[in-house]
Amino acid sequence: MPLPPLNMTVAQIAQLVNGQSEGEEKLLIAGVSGLAAAGPEDVSFLGNMKYQAAASSTKAGCVILPAAARQLPCPAKARIFVEDPQYAFSLILGVLESQKPKITPALDPAARIHYQAKLGANVSVGPFAVIERGALIGEGSVIGAQCFIGENVRIGRHCLIYPQVVIREDCVVGDRGILHAGVVIGADGYGYSTDRRTGVHRKIPQLGNVVIEEDVEIGANTTIDRAAIDSTVIGAGTKIDNLVQVGHNCRIGKGCLIVAQVALAGSTTLGNHVVLGGQVAIAGHLHIGDGVQVAGQSGVMSDVEKGQILFGSPARPHREALKLQAIYGKLPEIYAAFKEMRKEKSGS
Repeated sequence: MPLPPLNMTVAQIAQLVNGQSEGEEKLLIAGVSGLAAAGPEDVSFLGNMKYQAAASSTKAGCVILPAAARQLPCPAKARIFVEDPQYAFSLILGVLESQKPKITPALDPAARIHYQAKLGANVSVGPFAVIERGALIGEGSVIGAQCFIGENVRIGRHCLIYPQVVIREDCVVGDRGILHAGVVIGADGYGYSTDRRTGVHRKIPQLGNVVIEEDVEIGANTTIDRAAIDSTVIGAGTKIDNLVQVGHNCRIGKGCLIVAQVALAGSTTLGNHVVLGGQVAIAGHLHIGDGVQVAGQSGVMSDVEKGQILFGSPARPHREALKLQAIYGKLPEIYAAFKEMRKEKSGS
């Protein structure tokens, strides 16, 4: 899809991103592109030094570079130095996004909105969406096609609920929440009591809800289960990727980053600013402290103190895990040496 034209000079871009420009400040920049595909009228950026070879050969007219890369050879006619090139580039993308046509608030006639639901000003509801009794939708929020908003759900202001999202009864979404397609909020938690005599699994009623605080974004097809009692809570500013499973009664702190295919078993608590890499699994009833980082595909089986960096399954402190990985790679020669020692011993 073609982007709208940027049409900003290098000097204007530098002012926008609060950067220091060098080269042709009056150069007019028409568009944005990656380093490899950029042309002489495009602005691009170097967000990771592993791509410095691409920056050294780019045809971009202007490149945004980290302040530490002033000595990097770059053929662009203009360069802008900033502390965080990726964020600076996102500000430029924000200018382009602001030029896109705005959604005109409308209630599609094919939507089913209960007469006891309350919608704030400028709310949009797409075709075949269902909004049940007692639901409250804050001003400026968008409910996409085929969404289901259950009884007494509370959705804050300026939320974006993409098509086919399900938010079940009594759940809460804070202001400026973004829920991508296929998200399910408030499904029953996985709670059963097994009869020891018969082996029959008896369902435990799940009577709580999910509370999502403000500025949370949740990726496509992620599921967050309602609590058995009380609330499953997602803290303000947390960003959750696609295909994540959050079990019942979990409590996730503020500003966490949770990457795709993570699974949190029930009653797990994450502190603030925790980072979980892809496919991390965390056992139930654990506490993960503030600022913990867990590398992808790790399995966490016990509580973790704040600030630790873990890797492996079971997860261990990062340095220890790397040492063990190095030892694993040497096991064949270690075993061969051990066999030779046994042979020598038996022959003596």
